[in-house]
Amino acid sequence: MKQLLYTIVIIMSLATVAVAQESGIFTQYYLNPVLINPGATGFENQQEFILKYRNVWSGFDGSARTYTLLYNGPVGDRMGLGGQLLSDRVGKYRTFTGSVNFAYKFGNDDFSFGAGLQTGFQQLRLDNVSGDKFIDNTDELLAEGLDGVTLFDASFGFYGEYDERWFFGLSFPNLVRTRITSIAGDYEDPNDEFNYIFHTGYRFDVEEHDFIVEPSIAIKNIRRVPFSVDLNLKLSFLDEQLVGGITYSVSELSRFGLLLGTRINQLRIFYSYDVAFGEFQEYNNGSHEITINYLIPRKSDGAE
Repeated sequence: MKQLLYTIVIIMSLATVAVAQESGIFTQYYLNPVLINPGATGFENQQEFILKYRNVWSGFDGSARTYTLLYNGPVGDRMGLGGQLLSDRVGKYRTFTGSVNFAYKFGNDDFSFGAGLQTGFQQLRLDNVSGDKFIDNTDELLAEGLDGVTLFDASFGFYGEYDERWFFGLSFPNLVRTRITSIAGDYEDPNDEFNYIFHTGYRFDVEEHDFIVEPSIAIKNIRRVPFSVDLNLKLSFLDEQLVGGITYSVSELSRFGLLLGTRINQLRIFYSYDVAFGEFQEYNNGSHEITINYLIPRKSDGAE
């Protein structure tokens, strides 16, 4: 009985992490705001390809592993388009998400403001667990999980910058989240939680020493994840040839993270490591995250 209860607790804990990963909540989101806010889609004047890997609770059997491939870039002077593929694996739980982003940009050179929408489909699936003696293979909910459940998901967000220094964003992840069957009226999957992420910060340019100090804060209330406040600090030296950063997240699952990265021409590479302040940290090796960005600057109107 104790082993069964322990298994249930672990599954529930892993499921909580999985939901967080579905929402694209990464440690390094402050490097790429489009990960948490569709309003930032195509905001910069360049095409951007992002490849991400995150391993939560590394060293623990069944730890969460998330792979993300994302593109976003401007179309014309006002619009931004993007797309994302996300694969998440935690224990016996599998998630695959495909989504597209659209944003429209307002403002001028001093103040720019974007509003964006992300829509997509998400498939949730369980691995075959027929060999587990603690599982009732006749359970209808289990059978449905093995067959896979498909959801429609939509998120909305605003993102803005003033004088290329102050930046801010407010997004509403999982604003619409429903099973495909419910669209036809067969099933209702309610979501009574109000989800939001507020993110703001400022870039201090220390020209005489050629580096930028960028403090920021994020307030996050996400479905089935404890309310949290993230305090971030990013330092960029020599035009991002060397990047460092720290994050302290205040919540029921508080954590501390370190970031290190570099830029080589159009390629940027970042690595971060974070640990949680809790008893479960004794049973894992912390969390690792790697981001590879490839940027293609937009040609000027007069370029051939």
